[in-house]
Amino acid sequence: MDRSSKYRPPHSARQSFLFAGVYALGLMVSPDNLALLGRFAGHFGVYTALLIAGVALLYFSYIRSYEDLYTHFSGPADNALDMRAIMGARLAYYPLIVRTMAAIFITTGLTVSSGFVFNEVFVYWFPNFSFAYILLALLAGLFFLEPTTRAKAQSIFVGMAMAGLALLVVAGLFKDASQAVSPMSASPTIALPWFFVPLLLFMGFDIGVPEAGVSPGRARTSLKAIKSAIALFGVLMVLWAIVSVQHVADERLAATSIAHMIAAREILGQSGRIIMGIVVIAGTCAAVNALFESIARMTEAMRRQRMLPGFRYVPRAAVLGVATTATAMMAGGLAGDEALEVYIRAALLLWLVGYGLLQVRLLSIPPATGTVIPNITKARLLTTAAITFGGVTILALTNGHTMFILKIMATTLGLTLFLGTFGKWRDKGGHHAENQH
Repeated sequence: MDRSSKYRPPHSARQSFLFAGVYALGLMVSPDNLALLGRFAGHFGVYTALLIAGVALLYFSYIRSYEDLYTHFSGPADNALDMRAIMGARLAYYPLIVRTMAAIFITTGLTVSSGFVFNEVFVYWFPNFSFAYILLALLAGLFFLEPTTRAKAQSIFVGMAMAGLALLVVAGLFKDASQAVSPMSASPTIALPWFFVPLLLFMGFDIGVPEAGVSPGRARTSLKAIKSAIALFGVLMVLWAIVSVQHVADERLAATSIAHMIAAREILGQSGRIIMGIVVIAGTCAAVNALFESIARMTEAMRRQRMLPGFRYVPRAAVLGVATTATAMMAGGLAGDEALEVYIRAALLLWLVGYGLLQVRLLSIPPATGTVIPNITKARLLTTAAITFGGVTILALTNGHTMFILKIMATTLGLTLFLGTFGKWRDKGGHHAENQH
């Protein structure tokens, strides 16, 4: 039996639905998202719900693009999700490069942040970096287990994070707001980039999309699960934003990087800090495990398409490589450096660019089913791409480290084009050799 089959999606329909949802939620329940949401709520107050709902609709459009793949452009999901078919030969490596960057930087930041939370909330004498190293080692160790076991672990991580957050939401809704807080007031001055910050809150949904090895019907089931995950977490985010601004002053939320911890303490005191501490650690595990799983699945799919070496342990080696690099960055002190936040933001913006590229590519791929792409579909793809690229541009150009972010993005694109061109040349060379033989 080929051991590489260990990286294929689970075969049970019920498991496919559940596991697609929990992997899609991996980055959404990240502690960084909770901190960003708190600051966003501090800026927008009463308008937070409307903006989050609008971005959720945009992400539903992204998911509809995957459905378009199955409806208009191909039959089997293996062909629909072929990297070269979607992105084109020269951009075929773009998703893997971007996800690898994101996995390295986000893992570095989240595990160290969890170490500090564990030290400050649970065990004061335990070194925070030691906890970060142990947590990272355990998460990397999951990839020596079966994929179903990893998916069940992901379900536990996501379940704990969302249950803890829901408990704080309920407590916050039933507790009287502080006398010093004006509930749901909007901040009088709002910087332009904050209008586009919600684009980052639902990122990573595509981790739940199967790379290959499933039928179109099973793939559509996974997409339904992802829609449900976005809707569920969108409601939870709105409710958490409401209770946050009810119990913490807008200005305080907007100015802090630990808005989620402050709000939890205001709602339930020390018990709230403990619950949020559990949410932070569980959310870290969910985000890192989802990123690792994404790398494993994508490298396996690309290995099968002969875009990567045929060695069957490539997925596991890729995950261990990401974990080792993150460990080295922690040891080198990058975790406490402001540059790490810039790296993370650049990686997320590049990931968003990938969403936009998918919309554009769908307009240039000839339909494989003999049908004509409806004009309303073309309009939706163009509108979604325009909003995505516009948001990325604003977030990149209005950042305090604009040139640094642009250099990272340009370097990533250059590396993608180099690998894509090399891969295209190699494929032509191999095909020519086969013909001669």
